[in-house]
Amino acid sequence: MFKLTKQWQIRIFFWIAIILLKLFIPKPFNFMAFNVFLAYIPVEIGFQLPRFNDRRALAFWVSLIVWLLFYPNTPYVMTDLFHLSWLNPHTSINGILKSDPHIWLIFAIMVLCAVSCLFFGLLSLDQVSHQLTELITPKHPKLKFGWIILFSFISSIGIYIGRFLRLHSIYLFFTPSWFFHQLMSIWSINMLKFTLILTCLQVLSYWILKTVQNTRFRV
Repeated sequence: MFKLTKQWQIRIFFWIAIILLKLFIPKPFNFMAFNVFLAYIPVEIGFQLPRFNDRRALAFWVSLIVWLLFYPNTPYVMTDLFHLSWLNPHTSINGILKSDPHIWLIFAIMVLCAVSCLFFGLLSLDQVSHQLTELITPKHPKLKFGWIILFSFISSIGIYIGRFLRLHSIYLFFTPSWFFHQLMSIWSINMLKFTLILTCLQVLSYWILKTVQNTRFRV
């Protein structure tokens, strides 16, 4: 019997989600198709990195850099949940939530997209960090967690850039000088606080994911 690998299951999930979001999600939430597509890119690159499992291979380092540039798009989708406020979900009476099925359908789709992008992204982060550790410091496997924290911190900076400067990773390839000029203007205390909060969110989410993976519940 034909059986899909985990990688192909994830690919098909993303492709179907992107197509359905593009065709059926109404404005102003139609931006989700593009954001989910951007989140899919680092996941796919993560699938391809084991093909270049040699630290001397230029293709490995180029792929790793491109992966890192796009990786922030996976946790970034979590911040799109703030746009649920556009639904005006509360009644005028005591702030009780409305029972309108349309509101809850959009809520379900947004949450599903955000959570799936986050956790599939974390799986990619885990795989890339493991591969990098094996190639560079094979005798010190625990250094993998250093890569996890470092990449989470870098991606949090990327989330700040995307959320508050409205810059996507793809802009770096088309307008690099303008992109770096914008990058120099972001540094502030509030930016650093935001970065630390989002780093903690990603690291704790990674811990939750690994804990669930390694836990066997007995009935």
